[in-house]
Amino acid sequence: MTLCRTVLASSRAFLSTIRNSTAVKISDTRPPADSQPGAARVAVSNMTDTHIAPSIGFTPSERAYIRTELDIFFSTLPTVAEGFLLKTWRGGPDRGKPKLSPVAKGLLDRGLMRLDTSERLPRLVFTETGIDALRAMMSDRRLADPKKFAHIRQELGIDPMPETEAPHA
Repeated sequence: MTLCRTVLASSRAFLSTIRNSTAVKISDTRPPADSQPGAARVAVSNMTDTHIAPSIGFTPSERAYIRTELDIFFSTLPTVAEGFLLKTWRGGPDRGKPKLSPVAKGLLDRGLMRLDTSERLPRLVFTETGIDALRAMMSDRRLADPKKFAHIRQELGIDPMPETEAPHA
């Protein structure tokens, strides 16, 4: 009966801390020896003390955009080195400027890709940081199918290049 009261009291304390907008961390250390068996130690800290590290990976929408751009296109396997071809505005005040989707703008703003306008059609090209993030994404089987993106995995050096046989004479 005392264990039920302890759990009920700790759950009320837990809910009140959530209502007060504080972060709750459940410690992985053992509870003190004088506590009830099965009790957990809860440490409460203010939200201002919590620091979130910036993510150098891709967001889910960025991953979907990258997978779409690097997927096979009319029996052509795109490469990372070529970058992503962009459309341009045909008229209006932005005539001739590249059309950037919100996802592409996010990749540019975060420094994962850069805009290359040296050719007739503009392209988005990965930066060194972007290549590292792409390599991490392609290495994770949950984020990119290894069979579908085998050409990209080989280009990034994740998988070995296939052995080609010499023609028989």
